[in-house]
Order: sequence, then C-alpha cells, then structure tokens
Amino acid sequence: MTGRAPRTYVVGLLAALMATALWGFTFLGPAAVAPVNVYYLVVGRYAVFGVMSLAVLALHRGRLRRLGARNLLLALHLGVIGYIGFYLLLSLSAKAGGGVLASTLTGLIPLLVTLASNATEKVLPWRRLVLPVAAISGGLLLVNGGASHGRTADGDVTTGVVLGVLACVAWSYFVIVNRIALNRARPAADNATWTACIGLGAFGASLFLLPLARSGDGPSPFSDAGTLRPFLLWCVALAVLGSWCATWFWNIASKRLPATVMGPVIGMEAVFGAAFNLIWEGRAPTFHELWGGLLVIVGVLLGSYLFNRANTSRGDREPAGRDEQQEPRHGKAPSAR
Repeated sequence: MTGRAPRTYVVGLLAALMATALWGFTFLGPAAVAPVNVYYLVVGRYAVFGVMSLAVLALHRGRLRRLGARNLLLALHLGVIGYIGFYLLLSLSAKAGGGVLASTLTGLIPLLVTLASNATEKVLPWRRLVLPVAAISGGLLLVNGGASHGRTADGDVTTGVVLGVLACVAWSYFVIVNRIALNRARPAADNATWTACIGLGAFGASLFLLPLARSGDGPSPFSDAGTLRPFLLWCVALAVLGSWCATWFWNIASKRLPATVMGPVIGMEAVFGAAFNLIWEGRAPTFHELWGGLLVIVGVLLGSYLFNRANTSRGDREPAGRDEQQEPRHGKAPSAR
C-alpha cells in the first residue's frame, strides 16, 4: 500500500469532521435568533448562500459550461433534497411528534448511510459493522433521548415518526448520491462550481418556505429594528460557515472516503451540535449528553480503524510491483478540485 492512500484518507476524514462541526454550529441558529420564526432564518440563510453561489458561478462561467446541463440539474436537486427537504421534513416531524422524537430519529442517518453504502461498495463484512453502528446509534439515543429541551407535542406521534424517517432518508440520499455524482462528474465537477450549484438549489427551494414563515409561530425579524441586525448577522454566519464551507469540506471528503466511513462520521454532527449548545448555554453536559457523545466518538473511531485495517489488508494482497508499473503512467495523484 502506498503512502498516497493514507494521506488521502486522513485529508478526507479531517474534511468530513470539519463539515460535521460546521453543520453542528448551525444548531445554534434557532436559539440565537429566538423568538423570530425559524423559517425566516432558513430563508435568510439560503438567500445568502444563493447570492454567494451566483457570484461564484458568474466568475467561473466556463466551469459551469463544462459541468453540463445534466450534472447541473443533479447538483440543484441535491440542494433541494439535502438541505430544504431534510429540514422541512424534520421540522414537521418535531411539530407532529415532539422535538425529542425528531432529534432521536436523526440517529438513523449514520445507520442508513453505512448500511446502504456497504451494500453497494462491500468495504467491510457486515459483522464488523455491528459494533461501530451500535455504539453510534446508542450514543445518539442517549444524547437526544435525555435532552432536557425536548417537549411533547400535541400532534400524532405516528405521523412524527414517518416524517422523521423520511427526513433521515432525504439526508442519507444526499450523502450517498452526492458522493457518486462527484466522482462520476470528474474532472468537470470542481469543488467551487459543485458547491455553488447545490447552493442555488437550496436557495430556490427555500423560497417555498416563505408562506410557512409568514403564518408560523414567532415574530418577523423586520418587526423590530433591534432584532433585524443580529438576525442578518446570523444569516450570514450560517450561510458562510454552515452552508458554503460545510458543503465545501463535505465535497472534499466525498472524493476521498468511502461512504461506509462517511456514514459513521455524520454522527459527529449531533455531538458538535450538543457541544456548541452547551457552550452557548454555559453549562456542563448531563449524564446522557456526556456518555452519549463519548459513545458516538468511540463508534466513529472504531469504524475508521476497521476501514483502515480492511484497506491495508487489501493493499497487502496486491501483487508486488503494481504501483511501480502504474506510476509512470499516472504520475502524481490528481489535486483536489
């Protein structure tokens, strides 16, 4: 096994962790702008994301033409499903079944991504996935099941479960299809252009949330001059960090890691989100939050170790001299786009 593969893996893993940390940062948004209707925050965030995306595409029109209409539509629909579809379904799940139920159901995402990816890529034997998946799922259940901020809704729990599962399917679909699309569209799908196209899709779909913002609970950010400025600052922060930068890092990881590894890493989003909220609230973690977070971290590290072990074993079985035969033909590894 060459030294190139471990470096690629480490870069991909660090990029994936950075993306989940930035997505975890977005969990602060609703609390930071409260009592403003959270749908206004979503529209504002993706409006900024959309403007940034338009500016990037205007500067790189040639890259957009090379991407092609088919890949453009694919990236746009990923922005719709992965960002707006996921958030809307999760919000409706919380409204119907309660915030704790919706948050707990997000623990299905690492499980769905890992199982679906291993079914297609066959990186690890199924028995080796039992421990990391169990640790991550159990940790997320602890973190969310013991959340003190959850409250029981007056709606239908069954409806909440169905909507929550659909939200998890939407985000899992984004993770898996985005990775496949990025690798198939090389070299036309450079990172900036692909991120911008996803941003345009998310922005366009967010406009359909305006009726919910106007009719939902909570005041408008434009009703009070003292509310508008911090609201706009949070929209910009969430768009730059939680949308553009997070998507950028996730695309880097998607080109370097198998989805079976990215599945467990997604569980870190909940851990980072809980950590940011603890800092915001200025308190220590509860028993559930502490041990649940540690379980998720153990599961992610265990999954990473098992992948490395499987990859090393595969490399050891390669015929001697294979790299030497290929090196003159391929030269240096392609740089990240």
